[in-house]
Amino acid sequence: KPNEGDLLMVGEEELAEFPNNADEISGIVLDLQNLPPMNDAEIEAILVSLSSHLSSSSLILLRDGADRIEGLFRLVVDLDLDGAIVSVATPGGGRAAAALPRIGLASRAMGLDAQGRIIGIELEKQPSAEDLIIVRASGCSFVVGPIDGKNKISDISETIIPEIVGIMKEAGLPNFHNVGRRILRAKDMETAAISGLRLIGFERPLPMWLGN
Repeated sequence: KPNEGDLLMVGEEELAEFPNNADEISGIVLDLQNLPPMNDAEIEAILVSLSSHLSSSSLILLRDGADRIEGLFRLVVDLDLDGAIVSVATPGGGRAAAALPRIGLASRAMGLDAQGRIIGIELEKQPSAEDLIIVRASGCSFVVGPIDGKNKISDISETIIPEIVGIMKEAGLPNFHNVGRRILRAKDMETAAISGLRLIGFERPLPMWLGN
């Protein structure tokens, strides 16, 4: 039951109710994690059917897990969609730090940014100011996450925006567009090993990442 302007997440249950649940939405996110395995032609057929009920300006995104990033991005390009949402909550309990370099490498390989396609990361918790900086520095356009308790987005914005500004001032960044991977540092050896980030105090990637 989306509100006006929302993106509708379409899994198996929402697909059965479509288009009765699609009034005044701004787009759809086809949730491949909540649908039976399908080939490219079947996914395209569903998207064609869904998009026939939407306006020409509506966004069409795909959602899948971090363990299937390459296939997800390939589908976005092959089907000429607006972008993708990557859920970093994997069945094996994988950490976001492990997913971020894969997202960046796959995005560059597919040329998503140059093509104007957007990438979002879905977190299990309410994103913090630090999370938003890290997501942006990893080459993603937006973050998806729950809102804790009875908080409202407007209330969160009032506290999180000053925190973001504070982090940027500390890092010497004049605006949000200057946030890039070069500002990120790993606080411990494990994070440096799985992400390829420069380790604080070492100031360069660990040896296994030096070729990347």
